[in-house]
Amino acid sequence: MGDFQERILRFIESHQLLRPGMRVVVGVSGGADSVALLHVLKELDSLSLSLHVAHLNHLLRPEAGDDARFVQRLAHRLGVPVTIGYADVKQLAARMKTGIEDAGRFARYRFLHYVARKVGAERIAVAHHAGDRVETILLNLLRGTGPSGLSGIPVQNGPVVRPLLCATREEIEDYCRRAGLTWRIDPSNLSTNYLRNKVRHQLLPLLKKEFNPQVEQALLRLGDIIGEEDSFLNDYALKIAGKLVKERRAEEVRLDLPGFLGLPLAVQRRLLRAAVLDAAGNMKDFGYLHVEDCLALLAGGPVGGEIHLPGGVRVRKSYQDFIIHKVPESFSPHPFVEQQIAIPGETRVPALGVTVHASIIDREPGQEMGLLNFRGSSHRAFFDYDKIKLPLYVRTRRPGDRIRPFGMEGSKKIKKLFGDLKIPREEREQVPLVASDGEIYWAVGCRRSRDALVTPETRRVLMLHFIKN
Repeated sequence: MGDFQERILRFIESHQLLRPGMRVVVGVSGGADSVALLHVLKELDSLSLSLHVAHLNHLLRPEAGDDARFVQRLAHRLGVPVTIGYADVKQLAARMKTGIEDAGRFARYRFLHYVARKVGAERIAVAHHAGDRVETILLNLLRGTGPSGLSGIPVQNGPVVRPLLCATREEIEDYCRRAGLTWRIDPSNLSTNYLRNKVRHQLLPLLKKEFNPQVEQALLRLGDIIGEEDSFLNDYALKIAGKLVKERRAEEVRLDLPGFLGLPLAVQRRLLRAAVLDAAGNMKDFGYLHVEDCLALLAGGPVGGEIHLPGGVRVRKSYQDFIIHKVPESFSPHPFVEQQIAIPGETRVPALGVTVHASIIDREPGQEMGLLNFRGSSHRAFFDYDKIKLPLYVRTRRPGDRIRPFGMEGSKKIKKLFGDLKIPREEREQVPLVASDGEIYWAVGCRRSRDALVTPETRRVLMLHFIKN
């Protein structure tokens, strides 16, 4: 075992990030950091981890498809199963009314958690390193932050672990070169259109040159000290919170108001943030001004008053208590999935939990239809192969998708079709669609299109059979 691998192993063990034999999803973009992470975890024989690679194509760059193929080849070479996902991050950013960076981060973690659930993984390993942590501390400082922001990127956040936080970018690239590993370079990492890149390429070099050559080490020490003290104070506040909680339900918590107002202001702030996190599941966009507005309502606002916070969170004041709850959001938690169907052949789509069997049946004009008289079943369908537009894909729905249902006139929105069939909202993003070039031939398990029907004149019949994994 090399020095670099041994240092990563010690870091993993000291922070209890992984246990021997664990099933771990590894987020691999194709860059040096994630390539090194995958290789190190694969090489740590003492842990004997069961790895599964996950790569999300953000559909933002022309070369993104090459990145996905690179990751796929790397995973196959190392003997590790891989799931490739797709997310229209630009469209997601518009829907979320946020920037491309935030939307991309949201889509990435949503996809990683989704793959982890699918494969039964206990941990998700991502490749943040010491340089990323330094940049995050600086970014949080510039934006305005409290102690938790000054500690930077956490070593572990729920199932997400970061085994490379003890290593620098230079050390990681040196490891890749010595191990004979190649990696992909994302040109967008060089663009100063993004704030993080400005910090990396402009602010940090200026601070090192003009103020402190060891500024990165100084910021990492600050992060360690603040992180430990912040953790202690949070634990202290949560012990007090246990005495104030009157009721806790899914995405809702009710607390004693007089007891809360009797606490020091510093503890009130921590308790409020903890209660919002408990109800909402995250602290996205919940900042200092939101905390102060809530404290003002609870201390002097009217009974029945309510504050609306980011992410659909509401804080409502009553006589002797106050409630923090979350309003359900309307958009789906599932990533967009699209995969080409091998014809003939077998196509596994792990993200949807199905395998597609495709075969071509040759027949003579006027030949008896035989078994083809059957219009198929909920998970088997027949098409005129020569009338299908190739290549053919299995994918999930996009906004505005329409189908020309068999036995009906005109077309219908997929969204309306799912509503008419009373498919639960949480399942609609998981219904496989067979499509090509904007044409939807089949909503599997729901309806097929009247396009490419098999007739007595059909010479080649395409049979598609979906089997749940």
